Amino acid sequence: MKKTPNCYAVNIGDTADNWPWGSRLIAQYANNDVSKATERKLARWFLEDSGIPWIVWLEGNHDHMDGGFVQYLRAINADVIPMVDWRARFRLVFPGDVECRVDAAHNHKGHSMWNPLHGQTRAAHMDEDADIYVAGHHHTWALMTQEMPDGRIIHMARARGYKYIDDHAHRHGFYEQQHGASIMFVIRPKHHDNSIKFIRSFADVEDGCEYLNIVRKKDGK
Repeated sequence: MKKTPNCYAVNIGDTADNWPWGSRLIAQYANNDVSKATERKLARWFLEDSGIPWIVWLEGNHDHMDGGFVQYLRAINADVIPMVDWRARFRLVFPGDVECRVDAAHNHKGHSMWNPLHGQTRAAHMDEDADIYVAGHHHTWALMTQEMPDGRIIHMARARGYKYIDDHAHRHGFYEQQHGASIMFVIRPKHHDNSIKFIRSFADVEDGCEYLNIVRKKDGK
């Protein structure tokens, strides 16, 4: 991402496992090569030194499992990247007053065992007229593009995250997905009047960056 012009990022939350002191979950560190102290160092690197151009950081349930972790992140946030508890709704504004409305949440309200995007679908139908609804939290991924009754094209997504080493899925009979750790949206302001070309989603960041480089040359920016 840091090598691709005009590429920006949203942290969807749960930066660290952050198992709390004094709980049974602290035992999980015995199965993890990363200590609690190193966990904070990595979080600081991710925020300040990774080279990723952040737009906003969301705070998930794991970020709040240790009461001092969120305060630690906010205290070291020298670049003043917005840090928002759970959900951020914002507009990306491009030259010519072109807007892309984003509803990013650690998770949206609503759950279905058959539809991993149930919460995002619910938000799209009952809440606001965003262009993008994206969440994380469940360690699964999915993408969907849908035309609404009013003609709007909306994009719904859930990012899997990078938590691949966990016995929860195995013990409870869930399959562990291998893709969609991050979701990328390519927005083409030049095509804001053509809804189907305006936004495109990718389950692979590298693939999305390649597409972004192609359309930037094609669109002349």
